[in-house]
Amino acid sequence: MKARAAGLSLSDRDVTRFETHRRLLKKWSRRMNLTALDDDEAIVNRHFLEPIAVSDLLGEDGTLLDLGSGNGFPAVPLKVMHSGLELILVEASEKKSAFLWAVIREIGLEKARVETRRVEKLGDLSDLLPCRYLTLRAIRTGSLFKGASMPILRADGKALFFVTRDQAETFRGRPIPGLRFSGTRQLPSDSKSVVAIFDPGGA
Repeated sequence: MKARAAGLSLSDRDVTRFETHRRLLKKWSRRMNLTALDDDEAIVNRHFLEPIAVSDLLGEDGTLLDLGSGNGFPAVPLKVMHSGLELILVEASEKKSAFLWAVIREIGLEKARVETRRVEKLGDLSDLLPCRYLTLRAIRTGSLFKGASMPILRADGKALFFVTRDQAETFRGRPIPGLRFSGTRQLPSDSKSVVAIFDPGGA
């Protein structure tokens, strides 16, 4: 797999789980909108290499809360790389939730579940916060964090937003209440893709 070629450490079990996730993604995408990508190389670059490349930012315990989970990226690969984490996938669509449950079952993830709920404001997550890790990709964050007053992360927590470089600069200039922007890391998929990294605190 490309991750190994890039010098990233993967076990045979990790690779098997990723291949199963990819197979399910292509199978389910024939009848529902899970990804705009149909080329295997593009799927690996975008969906798998991105989370694998930043997996060193996470530890082995605590809760990983992923918002707008959709097709399971970036959170499922991160969970595969850190089996000790408790994974909570939050997805509004019942059809996509069914796909996520299928992925969890078929790749044998323990301490993982799907919460099917629509999240419009932080209060909709009050029973799940604070968490140690928060991840999201391709969801609008403007109204979600507006006027946030509850703690989002544990004291040792971290938030990872998979965004464009321009979006990351917006976060830098407009702090999110409860989160402190601490920098970015380039992602391997393309030159415009980064992960914006946040620590607890902020405005």
